[in-house]
Amino acid sequence: MKKTILSLSGLFLAVYGIVSAVLYSNVNWYRYFVIGGTLFLAWLNDRLKNDSLFEKKGKALLKSYGLYLCYGIIIEVIGMAILKLWHYPSFGLAEFIINVILIAYPFAFFFIYESFKLMRVSNLALAIGITSLINAFLHEVPNTFAHNWIYTIPYIKLEILQINIVVIVGWVILILLPVIAQKIWLCQDQR
Repeated sequence: MKKTILSLSGLFLAVYGIVSAVLYSNVNWYRYFVIGGTLFLAWLNDRLKNDSLFEKKGKALLKSYGLYLCYGIIIEVIGMAILKLWHYPSFGLAEFIINVILIAYPFAFFFIYESFKLMRVSNLALAIGITSLINAFLHEVPNTFAHNWIYTIPYIKLEILQINIVVIVGWVILILLPVIAQKIWLCQDQR
């Protein structure tokens, strides 16, 4: 019962996040979306007897969170600070640390992994490709209304639904990071 309430709350939060981005240009939409979406997808995986966030205990959950936090910091240092491929026009430093580093990246990676686990495709490359496309559009399209982050990708102007093709292709990397991490931990746990 508790998981069902969490999942329905998660679904409500995720839908609220998308609606607030699209209708109200709410720059804080993403935190609702990734937290809520993670809870809902974890519940779906739990119901389907897949590996799920709900199965992780405290230490494993903190380990995943810490790794995803590190991934986020590395991505921001390379993509935003060094390459200057995007920026956050509405966030000061404190808001950036809370909303992007502490919430958005870790929960986005939880969301990504939960969505990947829903793929019942035997071909790993196909599963990664489908998950990448679905997540790219789910995470990026609402932002075209809210402008929480703005891409500044030079030279390549090809877009699909106002999303630069480089961003869409970049989602393959974002899908691979939690999938590889979970595979490594699974192998370590089996030793």
